[in-house]
Formats: sequence, structure tokens, C-alpha cells
Amino acid sequence: MPKVYVLAYEGCYAGSLANPQDLYLVANSHWREQYQGREGGFTWQVLSEDGLPVKTASGLRVAVDGALLEAEAGSIVVVPAMNYPGGRMFSQKLAAMSNIIEWLARQYANDCIVCAHCTSSFVLAETGLLNGRSATTSWWLAEQFRQRYPDIRLDASKLLVDESRLITGGANGAEMLAALVLVERFMGKAVASLCAKTLLVDTNLTQQAPYLILPRQHDHSDPLVRSVQDCLEKNLSKPFSLDALAGQFHVSSRTLMRRFKEAVGDTPNSYLQNVRIEAAKKLLEGTGLSTELIVQRIGYTDISSFNRLFQRKTGLTPRSYRQKFSH
Repeated sequence: MPKVYVLAYEGCYAGSLANPQDLYLVANSHWREQYQGREGGFTWQVLSEDGLPVKTASGLRVAVDGALLEAEAGSIVVVPAMNYPGGRMFSQKLAAMSNIIEWLARQYANDCIVCAHCTSSFVLAETGLLNGRSATTSWWLAEQFRQRYPDIRLDASKLLVDESRLITGGANGAEMLAALVLVERFMGKAVASLCAKTLLVDTNLTQQAPYLILPRQHDHSDPLVRSVQDCLEKNLSKPFSLDALAGQFHVSSRTLMRRFKEAVGDTPNSYLQNVRIEAAKKLLEGTGLSTELIVQRIGYTDISSFNRLFQRKTGLTPRSYRQKFSH
């Protein structure tokens, strides 16, 4: 079995650091039960950059086994997620992790598997190893990830993306799914299934889309576009017409389209669709209104087309969404 190296650093999440170790421990137990007399199993070490204890995001101090060392070829490297300190501070944090980032690149070159999720997907992305590949992160960090790493094919709808030796995931729980993927790879499906049942890991949870809150994208400096966004958000039930909208704000359709896309990164119609879907989600969660009434309230006339759009955006039908998230 490969050795597991867990990276500990200041501000990382304690659960993200410890949970994979717990799963590998349980996997070893099931491995011995299933194959009595068979030797082997996962072993692991916790490493920090300088070999000193680290303080996690919650303030828990964690002792480590040593400083960064060159991992055995074919090992597994786990990069826990960190507390997100905000845009500029996050960039500074990533810049301060340059030694760790270089270390990760060397371990990958030594045939190691690297697992990251949520904010640590950014740490892995800083190595350049994900360029031209698929990856994921937490849905609420998706836009920042896309802007920072345009050469990476981000699929924020997925909770886990497995690129063989580069595994990325979404938020809390994705580190357990990544560990299960590797347990199955090295110990087989039966042991992985037993681990999931023992630790109550929902292996059916593979999509982030149902949890995604479609962004309003107000973080720009164009007052015209902000006024148009406010107008769209306050008039969901009205039919959409680009020409009428442009005329209302005394600009041409072409000018409105250009400025809207520059400021928001989307067309007015697509933006309105996102706002309508978010409104529908809130009504499905917090009211007993029928789908027909919800569709009318947010400006759609064709229930079938709305259902298709809703499922494309959330991964669920309106009925399934209500069953899952209704208060």
C-alpha cells in the first residue's frame, strides 16, 4: 500500500487534516478482516514546512511527525483546506506558501498522488500541474478560481474530480470521498464500501449543483449595469426583451449587451435566468406553492422548459429539490 503524507500548515481546517487519516485507519481494519493473514495497509505521516506544530483554523494545535521531506515514490499526499481569509489576504497566503507549492510539484514528479479540496485546490493549482486538466473546488469559490486559473477546466458542479494522480474536491466531506476513491483503487471496492458504511460517507453525493447559489455578480463599477441588474431582479415576472430593456435605459441593445458582458461576464437574459432560478429555489424551499404557481410568479409560461432549465442549473427536478431542501 502507498504511504500517505498529510500536509499540516497554519490556518488549515482540523477536520480536513484528520478525517482522511481516520478513514485510512478504518480501511486498514476492514482490510485485515476481509483478508486475514494478508499484510500491508496504509501508513501515514503528518508533515509541516518546518517540522513544528501548527495551529488550525479553529485554534487547535496539532503536533506533526516532522518537516517536509521527499516522499516515497507512488505515495499519496493530502493537502487539507484552509480558512478563506478574503480575496487579497488569500492571495498573500498562497504567495507565502511558495515552498509548500514547490514541494507538491516535486512529489508529483516523483509519481505521487496529490489530493486537495475547497481552498486547497488553489494551492494545487498554484503548482501549474492542473493546467489543461479538469478540477473542482467549492462552488462559492468557482468564479475566483476561473479568473485566477484560466488554463484549468473547472467543473464546479462536481464534488470530486479524479485526474488519476491529481484529485480535487469541493467543500467539507470531499476529502473523505477522495480517500474512498484511493481505498477502492488500492484495496478494492468491497473495502471501500465497508468504509463508507462504517463512517456514514454518502457516496451518492457527487454533485455540488443542488447547493450552488447562482451569483448576483454586483462586484463591478458600471452604474448602468447595476441599475439594469436591479431592474431585472425586481421584475422577474415580466417578459424579457433586450430592445425594451435597452430603450428603458436610453442605450442601444448593442451597447447594453457589451457593457453587461464586460461587467458581469454574462448576457442580460442569462443573468435573468439565474435570478429566476434562485427565486424559484427559495419558493420551493420555503413555501407550499405548486410548481405551476412558482413558474408563473417568476415569469415563465412553459413549465416543461422551466423544468429543463431548473434541472440543468441544479441537477435536480423542482420536485426533488423541494424534497431535499424544503424547510
